[in-house]
Amino acid sequence: MVKPTKKKTDVKQEVLFLGRLLEGLLEGKIRIPHFQRPFVWRQSDMLRLLDSVVLGYPIGSILLFDTGTKVSSHDRVGPITIGANPRGTISYLLDGQQRLSTLAGCLLFDPSRHEPRWENVDWDLLYDLEIGEFVTYPQEGPGPEHFPVNCLLSTPKFIEATRQIERQSKSAERARNLLSAADDLANMFRNYQIPVITVHETEVDVAVEVVTRLNRRGRRMSPDHVISALTYREGEFHLARKLDELQEEFMERGFGGLDRVFMLRTVLAAQGRDIYAKDWENLMVDDEVRGRLPESFEAAAGGMHAALDFLHDIGVTSDRLLPYGLQFVLLAEALRLSPSPSRDVRMLLQQWFWVTSFTAWFGGVSTSQARRALEEIRELVRGERTSLEVVNLTMPAQPFPSRFDARSARVRAFMLYLASLGPRSILSDSRHALEPGGLLTALGPRALRRIIANLGDLELSSSPANRMFADRRHRGQTLRQLLHAADIGAETPLFVSNNMSDASKALLASHGISVDAAQLIVSGDRVGFIKTRLETLIEGE
Repeated sequence: MVKPTKKKTDVKQEVLFLGRLLEGLLEGKIRIPHFQRPFVWRQSDMLRLLDSVVLGYPIGSILLFDTGTKVSSHDRVGPITIGANPRGTISYLLDGQQRLSTLAGCLLFDPSRHEPRWENVDWDLLYDLEIGEFVTYPQEGPGPEHFPVNCLLSTPKFIEATRQIERQSKSAERARNLLSAADDLANMFRNYQIPVITVHETEVDVAVEVVTRLNRRGRRMSPDHVISALTYREGEFHLARKLDELQEEFMERGFGGLDRVFMLRTVLAAQGRDIYAKDWENLMVDDEVRGRLPESFEAAAGGMHAALDFLHDIGVTSDRLLPYGLQFVLLAEALRLSPSPSRDVRMLLQQWFWVTSFTAWFGGVSTSQARRALEEIRELVRGERTSLEVVNLTMPAQPFPSRFDARSARVRAFMLYLASLGPRSILSDSRHALEPGGLLTALGPRALRRIIANLGDLELSSSPANRMFADRRHRGQTLRQLLHAADIGAETPLFVSNNMSDASKALLASHGISVDAAQLIVSGDRVGFIKTRLETLIEGE
């Protein structure tokens, strides 16, 4: 039997100027379908993308799907409201949402119509023409060197911004230099081109197949993206939309950056399916599975919120403090099955969490071991066992990390210990307790400031022992402010602990700094200070 010839999908590849691409968005000719995930980028991601444009680096291609069939879509991109659905063919964005949202939101931003802060990031950005960096609005207000990003593609706005430079500059030479830099910057954005791949078809199902196949060929598209596309059915339970809502709730609790793949795995666990399942396409076309999705999702969501309660209770107040996403999956499944475990079970779960955090158990575990650990946790909360064996709870902790890398699970465990000390502000006008989780959510790794900038010893300089939590309003040299806050001046003579006030001792202790370490700073031994603090932190952990 001869198989019927398959209809070939019409694909067009072209390179478009950035401005033309954004015009299509603004007019509503390019739209973001509802099955796409929400905007999840952090401020640092946005600044890095804009910097890539300035450097002329490629930022990847944009994938569009052209169809005359109306697809449910968003009415905004970033903070920008886009035009209503025009008649005829519309291009729906399949890949590149975070990048295109960033570019559109920042370059088309209008302060008279749009909120400068949306989705927990700033969109009204500036470019410092003197240091060559994109920045958020400084507290003291912008200077002539701060060029508004939203004036780069609009000729009238660009002209007005250059006049502002001329008015604010104190010298004609400085004005000329700044204007020249602004002109170069605008040309970089106006001449920047982006590869665009457009798939022309009449059926929405083709878009779903394209997304799935792109994922199979190794493009950077998460299972969440594929599941979102595969579960898109008008009028039915919409898993992607429910995940969007749940992620918004998580954001309010400091876990908005939790990778959605772990949320999906939690839903799979609630369905009794393999948490490592990768056959998303086959999984989601199963009518029985789809029929149970609403019930299993609600049950999983309850377990996830209970897991966040559990984590908050032990000091894990941000996804940036969570060493492993799989810890969340297993805790959520345990608390779905037993929302109010006994005191003994709860204590065992806490011990399990700290052991897996400090030993990096999940970092080297096989999928089969993780599955056995999940089943053992289920048996524990069901009362079918009273101890855990897959994870050896007497394992020694990994050595103290040698470098500060906030992506490292072991460094996150260290940050959890540092947060447990209740670090206090070192600002001169405040001694309030800091909120490490909130600082990490807002600032990322910058929440932990380098204590001594020029230490001399490269290894100690990059050590976590040279980092401490600081207030988000913190400016200037950390060491100087720390010493001032603890009433320790550079001219202070050698002292003993009895000469220090209890308040000063408490402030230092809240950052894992002993009196002996402070004594070394007074005597000018900065390397000795970091070494002594390192010993204190290791002992404290």
